[in-house]
Amino acid sequence: MPDAELVARFHKFSAHAGETNADLDRVALEGNHYFCSGGNFPSLKGDTSLGYLLFSSYEEQLAALDETRGQLLMVSLVAILIGSLVVWYFVQRATAPLLELRDNAEAVGRGDFSRRAAVRSRDECGELATAFNRMTENVQSAQGELQSSVTTLKTTQAQLVQSEKLSAVGEFVAGVAHELNNPLAAVMGFSELLKGADVNEKQRRHLDLIFKSSQRCQKIVQSLLSFARRHQPERKPVAVSKLIEDVLEIVAYQLRTSNVEVVTRLATDLPLVLADGHQVQQVMLNLINNARQAIEAHQAGGRITIITEGNGSFIRIHIQDNGPGISPENIKRIFDPFFTTKEVGKGTGLGLSLCYGLIKEHGGDITVTSEPGHGATFTIALPATEGTRAADSTPPTDNAINPKEGIGKKILLVDDEEMLLEMVRDDLLRFGYTVVTASNGEAALRELHAHQIDAICCDIKMPGLNGRQVYDWLRSARPEYSRRLIFMTGDVINESLQFFLEQEKLTCLNKPFALRELRDAIKNILHETNPH
Repeated sequence: MPDAELVARFHKFSAHAGETNADLDRVALEGNHYFCSGGNFPSLKGDTSLGYLLFSSYEEQLAALDETRGQLLMVSLVAILIGSLVVWYFVQRATAPLLELRDNAEAVGRGDFSRRAAVRSRDECGELATAFNRMTENVQSAQGELQSSVTTLKTTQAQLVQSEKLSAVGEFVAGVAHELNNPLAAVMGFSELLKGADVNEKQRRHLDLIFKSSQRCQKIVQSLLSFARRHQPERKPVAVSKLIEDVLEIVAYQLRTSNVEVVTRLATDLPLVLADGHQVQQVMLNLINNARQAIEAHQAGGRITIITEGNGSFIRIHIQDNGPGISPENIKRIFDPFFTTKEVGKGTGLGLSLCYGLIKEHGGDITVTSEPGHGATFTIALPATEGTRAADSTPPTDNAINPKEGIGKKILLVDDEEMLLEMVRDDLLRFGYTVVTASNGEAALRELHAHQIDAICCDIKMPGLNGRQVYDWLRSARPEYSRRLIFMTGDVINESLQFFLEQEKLTCLNKPFALRELRDAIKNILHETNPH
């Protein structure tokens, strides 16, 4: 340290000599640190020029202080790090369930209702996770019910559309059938008349063919009308074999043009089944059409075999085809709604599901077995009625002419079809009846005023005064004649007419009819009104 600096320090301390709170100076000498203090030596003369400076090194304390500071800094850093880790751990523990709940909520928002939050504690987060899981379960359940409702709605909508289509088809077919039944009745009647004439064997065979062909047309029309007609479900004993024959009449043309042969092995003396015949026909028609379409799509021709058998308390109907068969993965879903293997636009996927539902409603069952490449077999099982067998409904074929059968009996024929009037009149004349004809309702009333009539054969649908109006007049003005009335009609699909006939307990022949059927109906009326 320079001498001048030492002198300055000495004078500084000398100036404050005697003060108790004099500061110490810190001095650095040759790299070492000292505390410096000073004062004056006592002097008798009061000389203040002599004094002292004391230097005390605090280098060790300073080094110790620096070391302590370093240690404190390290300890602080370690404490801060540990504190940060602890805080991070607790923050993660607190926020992890919330983040998981957020992710699950977003997944639920995207439609994944299977997500569940893990419940790891019993605190507020655990309660929140439990509430979230309960909410998603409820939402998932509601979503399932909604999907089921939507599926049911679609099925119902498709059924409604199909029902409306069938209704429109039924109304159209009814109109066509009414126009067709009149000439068809004439073909059947005149061919039947000619068979009783003096003809050779070849001509008789031709007439038989005409009559049988017209009968076939009659069955086809009646089957179409019966299938297309709206029916309230009505279960009654029906013969399975008759239902099958009626269905085959409907699809005979499609099967023939598709080169599909039908083989039937129908058991005899089977019990009747308690069923709605139209619904069972709908099921069989669907199965036969499916088999035909499967064969037609994969090969040039094929065969459908229909077998019936009685097995305990059930009647079983087997519908087999030799088409391509059904794969194992498809056979598990074959009765599911909206499942179809057909091309887009060629099937709704509802046919078999509806068949399944209809058979189940009857207390029966429908199953399918198949081996790919070897066709498929659908089996319908229906409960049999106890102690009831299908009766032979084959009508008698005795057409022997008894020219005295109708002697003394006068019949009134009313129809706007001239050829039908002529046909029925000629037939009744052969059996000795006296016949009066009228082409409309007004003419019929005039004939009733002019003649004593034993029986009335009247068409229902006529221009002007129709058959029902004639009946209403008879019931009020000539009630004894109202029970002598036999209706004839080609409008067999009219529900109000069916209700009217059942309510009034009136006889009605559906056109076309065999002439023998009309004569039998007349004889029944004559017997009821004049049993002697």
